[in-house]
Amino acid sequence: MIFTVFKETWVYLVRHTKNRLTLILVFVALLAYSAFFLPRMNSFNTIDLEKLEQSVISNEGIMKSAMESENFDVNLFTGQSAYVESRRKLENNRALLMAIRKGDALRYRKLTDIYVPDFHLESLQNQAAKNSLFPMKDLNYKLGNERNRLESYTDSELTFHVIQEKTATQQLQKFFHEWGPTILIALTLFIGADVFVESIQKRTQRIGVPIGWGSYLFIQSLALLTFVLSFFLVAGAVFYVSNGLLFGFGSLDWQVPLYAYTDDPLLMMDAAGLMPIKTFLLKALPFLGLLLYLFVRLTALFSLFFRQSVVVFVAGIFTLLFERLYFNRTTRDIFGSDISNFPQTYFDFGKVISGEKNFLLNTGTVTVEKGLLVLLLTVVGVELLLAVTAYLRSRQRFIG
Repeated sequence: MIFTVFKETWVYLVRHTKNRLTLILVFVALLAYSAFFLPRMNSFNTIDLEKLEQSVISNEGIMKSAMESENFDVNLFTGQSAYVESRRKLENNRALLMAIRKGDALRYRKLTDIYVPDFHLESLQNQAAKNSLFPMKDLNYKLGNERNRLESYTDSELTFHVIQEKTATQQLQKFFHEWGPTILIALTLFIGADVFVESIQKRTQRIGVPIGWGSYLFIQSLALLTFVLSFFLVAGAVFYVSNGLLFGFGSLDWQVPLYAYTDDPLLMMDAAGLMPIKTFLLKALPFLGLLLYLFVRLTALFSLFFRQSVVVFVAGIFTLLFERLYFNRTTRDIFGSDISNFPQTYFDFGKVISGEKNFLLNTGTVTVEKGLLVLLLTVVGVELLLAVTAYLRSRQRFIG
């Protein structure tokens, strides 16, 4: 009977038109992203080629003008003459331009280690000022991380695709570090919102099932969980192969930023380290498993409460995005309790693994170990609440 319920739930998930369209749209989106969007996306390191060309022309004009007017006076602020300054910028900008045009990533890295065009640095500063509460702190953090990451590659590994993190392995890591967890959980909620409430439409088939109500819901939960995990695994494989064929597969041994929290602002840059991508992904797996299971069981709980698939989905999304309602860079606690004690702090677990969550909140309490413990305790709490709710709202009350 257990296998029958499991199989029946799987068949329902596979045959549902909504789920089939979702699967098709996800695969189309993955292929479109790799083929059309990713090639046009600029990274933190991308220098605008058009502006670089204009800078070369501009500095060449300034240098010639200084020569013609014999203006070699030293500027008191820079300690250099206009001629020397423009010549230095011209040589560096021209070298950068040639490196980009020739695809010489190694030369590009060496040049950007010692020189960044004024317009590019100004653009980064403007973006930081616009999007960050602590612009200079965040900009220095990103610059330090990028410098460490680029220096970790061997000369033979370095390409512009690697610099811009477009290889398959790098994209997979970036996915889990940024919006990936939210997207996967949202898809799980969308696919599973009607799994438990569909029993209401099939009263005569469900009312006499010879298995406990709580056990029945648990089997359905496992079926939903295995379905979404299988779907995510296949989608991930398709993305990895398609992206790898276009931009390279990369290596699991490549390094990504790791921040070790420190209270001393003078040692902030010393706290910026590196970790292998494989270590990051291995730490991400238990977080992903716990969160998917947690939200599957929350979907079952919400179904018992609301009995409407749309309301169940909205309640799940609200839970997923609840942290956004109160989160800011100065939040350290909620009602006197440290923010690390709340499960929603770990929903974007990629930033927890990399240490970026501690950097953003300026705290050292958000750790991988505590995150797994808090989520595990949350799962236990939801299981107890679901058991009580299933007892109070029995199969007959729920279906009837």
